[in-house]
Parts: sequence; structure tokens; C-alpha cells
Amino acid sequence: MFYFHHVTLSVRDLSVAEGFYKGLGFEPVYRWQDEAGSLQICHLRLGQALLELYCFRPEDEPELSVPPWASGFRLGLRHFALQVDDLDKALDALHGTGMLIDKPSPVNGQTCSRYVFILDPDGNSVELLEGPLVEIQQPE
Repeated sequence: MFYFHHVTLSVRDLSVAEGFYKGLGFEPVYRWQDEAGSLQICHLRLGQALLELYCFRPEDEPELSVPPWASGFRLGLRHFALQVDDLDKALDALHGTGMLIDKPSPVNGQTCSRYVFILDPDGNSVELLEGPLVEIQQPE
């Protein structure tokens, strides 16, 4: 009955965000802009996953001075995760292309072997995790 369709991230600059996610292997599949230019939408695909970048810029919107992650706890999307075969190799590649200034140190995970969190240009958190994924205990 229900099928997962996409996750939406609000971004400040669509081209900057699109470039970041293309660097993670996402491919653009759809782009739309309203006539006034205040709303731009881009869909990017990675395997079966669809990511929607949503850039809404009304004329009277003040520029945010603090990225969303810096304001402490908030409801909503905390992060999304991308699985990689070799976390060290993935981090080296991202660092080599300039997408990461500093390489984070992987930590041992509870549901995977190792993981790290990186931030996109708007402060959205992306988890990179390395398998094998553990079998999660199902509630009774």
C-alpha cells in the first residue's frame, strides 16, 4: 500500500547543494523552477533512493545567520545515511576532491561496523556507514 518515495532537504543554494550530492554519487533526474524564481526543486537519485533538494527564497526572507544544526535539538530530519563498502576509501575520495576539508575519524557502530557524520553545505547531516549491518532485534 505504501512505498517510500523521497526525502526532502531545504537548501540555500541549489547548485551548491546539487554539486555536493553529485560528489556523493547522486545523479540529477528532475529539475523545476517557478516563474518568479523563488522556488527551485531538484530530484537526485542514488540507486533506488530519491533525494529532493528544495530551495525556497521569497524576496522578504531574511538570510539565516546560523545553520540549522547549530541551533541545538530540533524535531524533524536528524540525518540520512549512505552505506559504503570501504569507509576509509570513501573519506579519502571525498577529501581528495575537496568536499571534506578535514577527514572525520570513523567510530564503531551499534548497527554497523563503523560510521562517520559529514555535513552538506547547508549543515544537513549525512551519515556514511560501513557494513556489515547487524541484525536488529525485532520487538515482540
